[in-house]
Amino acid sequence: MKAPLPFNNSLPGTLGVEMEWITVGLEDGAQVSAAPQLLSAIEPTPRIKPELFTSTVEINTAIHQSSLTCIQELTALHNRVNLLLERQQAALLSSGTHPFSRWQDQQVSDDPRYHRLMQRLCWTARRFNIFGIHVHVGMPDGDTCIATMNRLLPVMPIFLAISANSPFWCGQDTGLCSTRLKVFEGLSQGGMPFYFEDWRDFADCAGRLMHTGSIDSVRDIWWEMRPHPDFGTLEIRIGDMPATRADTLAYIAYVRAEVMAAANADISGYRRVHPSLIRENRWRACRYGMQAELIDPDGEKVVPVLELLGSRLEMLGKSGADAADVAIVCRGLAAWRKHGDGARRQRILQQDIPEWKDRVRIMREDDGWQSMGTGNKTT
Repeated sequence: MKAPLPFNNSLPGTLGVEMEWITVGLEDGAQVSAAPQLLSAIEPTPRIKPELFTSTVEINTAIHQSSLTCIQELTALHNRVNLLLERQQAALLSSGTHPFSRWQDQQVSDDPRYHRLMQRLCWTARRFNIFGIHVHVGMPDGDTCIATMNRLLPVMPIFLAISANSPFWCGQDTGLCSTRLKVFEGLSQGGMPFYFEDWRDFADCAGRLMHTGSIDSVRDIWWEMRPHPDFGTLEIRIGDMPATRADTLAYIAYVRAEVMAAANADISGYRRVHPSLIRENRWRACRYGMQAELIDPDGEKVVPVLELLGSRLEMLGKSGADAADVAIVCRGLAAWRKHGDGARRQRILQQDIPEWKDRVRIMREDDGWQSMGTGNKTT
């Protein structure tokens, strides 16, 4: 019997990235509804798109063969959008949440799908003033995609920890390093995915949700990692918007390295990690970011996340990951050991800089996107 949900196969290891940018005022650093005017000033393109709120711009890449060419396109797109936003006295900000603007003040984009979501999900969707990075990696078929997703579940907390960049919510320090995650998981199909036996098992699950009116399409499954059958990819969605361009490159490279290694893994040596352990590590990463100590599923020892990442990199180099990606993450790891995650950097600004507007300006000036230009090297 044919599976009811087709999977559009892709070339293994191909890469695409989506980034959700906040539009902020140059003067006060607050969120501003700059997306409609920006989008009306350019030809329609899948590379620059609206999002749920008018104070968000989504930037998407084409399909790439490497993390380096992907970051080059992201840099060019960022600089193009930022230049256009200057006409509105606005700019792009990378953070998992805006440090002080309120979700209640954001305007919903004029799109029927977004208005249907608001009617269905009410307050949980209205609070969805959060911003993440989504990394798509090509899969040859649905069964490989599901097997890869299963193997990656224990690694997901590391993805979260190295991207953690949302310590503030409506002007308050939440104590978390990724406040975004706790908002994200409140959606009806939010949170971590489940183990599935194969593609048919996932297709049956998605079909049941659609048949019962729980979702309109697979796009309404907002798990932090999910198959994307239209693109033929596995999509990693757990990450906050990274603090800097360098962080973004290292994050993309690490995700791609882990996905490629998992896709090439010998299934005979694979064992499932209990969801309770994954859930605990996910919480630790959400709370402490790069300072988290995660439970090693192999020995049940508590290991600092950056130490665990270092040991993962040694393994990835021997397990089918792209050597260029591993080298990029090694450089990122050295910087993370010195500077910490984006959440830590935001908190240092809070201690040293009295005004929110000045903190946001420094976050933008220090993010490394504009200083690279479009023609400089990416390493």
